Amino acid sequence: MYKQLFYLTNHELTAYIWQKADLLRVDSFENDTAGWQRFADYLAEAQMAPSYFLVDLIEEDFQRDTVPHVRGKTRRLLIDRRLAQLYRDTPFRHAALQGRDHEGRKDDRYLFSALTNAELPKPWLEALLKHAVPLVGIYSLASLSQVLFEKLKLNTMPTLLVSHQSSGLRQSYFHEGYLRFSRLTPLADHAADLLAESFKSETAKTRQFLASMRLLGRGDQVQIVVLASADNLAVLQVGLDDTPDVTHTLIEIEEAQQLLGLGQFDCTTDCSPLYLALLAGSRIRTHYPLRDQKHFYQLLQTRIALYALSGVVAVVAAIWATIDVLNTFELRRQAAQLELEAVATEYRFQTIVKNMPATLVTPHNMKAVVDLERMIATNVPSPTVQFATISNALDSLPQIKITRLQWEAVETASLLTPADENVPLPPPGETPPSAALVGVPDKTSQIVLLEGEIEPFKQDYREAIESVNKLVESLNKNKQLHAEITKPPLDTRPSVKLENSAGEERKELKAQFALKLVWKP
Repeated sequence: MYKQLFYLTNHELTAYIWQKADLLRVDSFENDTAGWQRFADYLAEAQMAPSYFLVDLIEEDFQRDTVPHVRGKTRRLLIDRRLAQLYRDTPFRHAALQGRDHEGRKDDRYLFSALTNAELPKPWLEALLKHAVPLVGIYSLASLSQVLFEKLKLNTMPTLLVSHQSSGLRQSYFHEGYLRFSRLTPLADHAADLLAESFKSETAKTRQFLASMRLLGRGDQVQIVVLASADNLAVLQVGLDDTPDVTHTLIEIEEAQQLLGLGQFDCTTDCSPLYLALLAGSRIRTHYPLRDQKHFYQLLQTRIALYALSGVVAVVAAIWATIDVLNTFELRRQAAQLELEAVATEYRFQTIVKNMPATLVTPHNMKAVVDLERMIATNVPSPTVQFATISNALDSLPQIKITRLQWEAVETASLLTPADENVPLPPPGETPPSAALVGVPDKTSQIVLLEGEIEPFKQDYREAIESVNKLVESLNKNKQLHAEITKPPLDTRPSVKLENSAGEERKELKAQFALKLVWKP
């Protein structure tokens, strides 16, 4: 991926390009009016790409403090208030969480840092804003050394990481794996012998400072890790002896480059390209707030997302179109196959018809006869359904004995009640034609006359009447069947005379009844 990197020191700004894991130096611009104008001209012709702004300045302050452990919006407000108290005159402020206390309230530990001279990066950032450069973040090389410390997998003993930069000698002190402070010593001359002399004097001053600030206890051993080119390390290690208080670890830039798996860059001078490659190859949140500059990077992200979405839609559309084309070819192939099969079937049919013996009846007439036979068989009345219904109803009434059954089929029209006659018939054309049009009668209604008696009968007419009523209720559950009592076991009409002799048993008395069942199709 193509990226732009800008490396700012107290004296100049250097532009780099990161492309396909290769870091290339493009140009450098002096920190004066002429340099600012040259930089503006460079931006006017530069390709719009995600850009990273790395600062390595002397005017950078570090303070470590604790704040109460809170979360969410309250934490942000508390940190912002604390940064405003510490660094009132600069907008470039940063807070890094470094764990919690193990005792007491268990407050959060923070390392607060800021660029105390806000005027140094101001003209460069204004030029980036004027030319709408999509700036990803403003990064501190001192804070970035925390990432380098972790990736080099250095132990958590007190460590002084010393790196040779184009801006000077950068010393960063780590305790328990966290950055405590960092200082930059400018170098007037980067010759190897002068670098070795400055290294010895400056590390000695830093150790004294650590002891005075009680960041390094008496008797504590400090590990000094030196990052420099192979030529500088060869001169530096002369006369560099370990003591019970100090141990030295020398790492060549090329060795660190291979250890971190970074891209290709010039590692024969100083460590600045190492930090730039580490920044370009990692996802690191901005150290100092972007303010107005973040708008253009958000627009770039939106543009890239839309391009990616358009590409996905185009790929899906192409796949869909390909599938439709393949389906069209397949359907055409199937249609051609079906046409061939239809021609072959028609040919076989004509061949069979020609070879069939001559008949007196045409196939059309034979089909009409079969349909007519089926219609007659369907419309012929049969008592099977009615007798089955009566049998099912008698299963729960064993005391009823059937003595006579008479079944007959009648015309449906003769059974219409006055209410049914008032129902208007559907207009012609809305109902299928009657079978009578071809000489076949419609399904007819059927009447069953049923006679029976109650056995055993103990002259209990009430029980006999209830039994007959239960039979009628059971039969009327069928919606096509209507049952009515034509002769009850006991005729209770007012015109009929009831008589009997008390004390006499007449064995010839029987509880006989008669029913009329009408079934309508």
